[in-house]
Amino acid sequence: MPELADTGRRIKELRVGAGMTQHDLAGPDMSSSYISLVERGKRIPSGRALKILAERLGVGVEEISGTAGQDETTGRVRRLDLVGRLVAARRQWDGGDAEGALSEFRALAEREPAGRQDDVFTEAQLAIAEILGTLGRADEGAQVLLRMLEAPAPVPYAESRLRALIALADLLESAGRVQDGLRHALTGHLACEGRRPETGFHSLLALEVLTRCAYWSGCPDWAPGDGQIRPPADGVLPGPHAAIALHRALDLGDRGEAERAAALLGECARRVTPAAGFPLWEKINGRYALLLLQRGETEAAHGIVERGLVVASVAQEPEFPLWLTAADAVRAEAAGDTDRLFALGERLAALPDTGRSHEKAAALGEIAAACERVGDRETAAGHFRYSAELFRGAQAYRHAERARERLTALLEKRD
Repeated sequence: MPELADTGRRIKELRVGAGMTQHDLAGPDMSSSYISLVERGKRIPSGRALKILAERLGVGVEEISGTAGQDETTGRVRRLDLVGRLVAARRQWDGGDAEGALSEFRALAEREPAGRQDDVFTEAQLAIAEILGTLGRADEGAQVLLRMLEAPAPVPYAESRLRALIALADLLESAGRVQDGLRHALTGHLACEGRRPETGFHSLLALEVLTRCAYWSGCPDWAPGDGQIRPPADGVLPGPHAAIALHRALDLGDRGEAERAAALLGECARRVTPAAGFPLWEKINGRYALLLLQRGETEAAHGIVERGLVVASVAQEPEFPLWLTAADAVRAEAAGDTDRLFALGERLAALPDTGRSHEKAAALGEIAAACERVGDRETAAGHFRYSAELFRGAQAYRHAERARERLTALLEKRD
């Protein structure tokens, strides 16, 4: 309940501001002395008296009683508390306590609708889904995002809905369900068409995940071409632009346009930095090193691999450097170090199949080809077979078909 002195002070401030005397405010049904007592906090105005005074002052009752300011202050305090808890949960997550952060994010997301802030709720839900994905519980994370998409939205494809679509496509692709991811990525991309210019960043994210899912699904033509969103002309290449360029270069290579693929991938490797995210940075550099090895530029490839492995070691990245390892294995082949080639192939094959198993399948295919070139067809056949199985499990059926074709060709040569 507001303090009497505060109520009286507000009445006096409003009266003086309106150029009224106590007699003017008292009117025919109150006395000037009563108004004086109220303004000094010596009397409690009744509800009826507050209503009369508010009408004469030309304001709402809540402005006199202070409930409007009180509600605003309470809402601000509540928001600061929720945002503070959100930041603390993220720090907990960054510090390695995923389960603890998950519990706190869930507590934020489960608040009653009347007592929560929508943006905090959205951030908490997105964080829950991402953490579940990193813990290998992608199905649970997908359910969180699907519930967000099923909830009524004030306008079609509001920002929270669009972010949920992008996050869902990314989560499913990361979990090795590339065609399921493609469906949601396409929906998110279409939702961006005709949106306001300030939504450009989300449009870029939607295009990035669409390009990635479309490539691995074997439907690269589903992603718009270069004219859709142009990257900065020079300088550092932001992560989404770099990922789009990478997968377009991979598609060009698959189509046999080696020179265009090399030019695009080389430009991408030159301009991207680890700040774009270590997994993306090492993937681009590893892929580019493999391309250089195919072109016989072993010295340049050697420099990229050595530098990349040092960065991975110094930064103590938890992610296994999948593509730098694949490039290191092919570099060993070029140097005639078959023992290292086979050892790295075994190490890569032994990685868990959870999380982007299609990436593991593709890297294993590069090592299989190297084993074939050095004459170990048995090992090559095993890697090609495993690669095809991983591709099929990840819904990357066209890539699985190519791996199976390479295996068949190898077996026919052996026979």
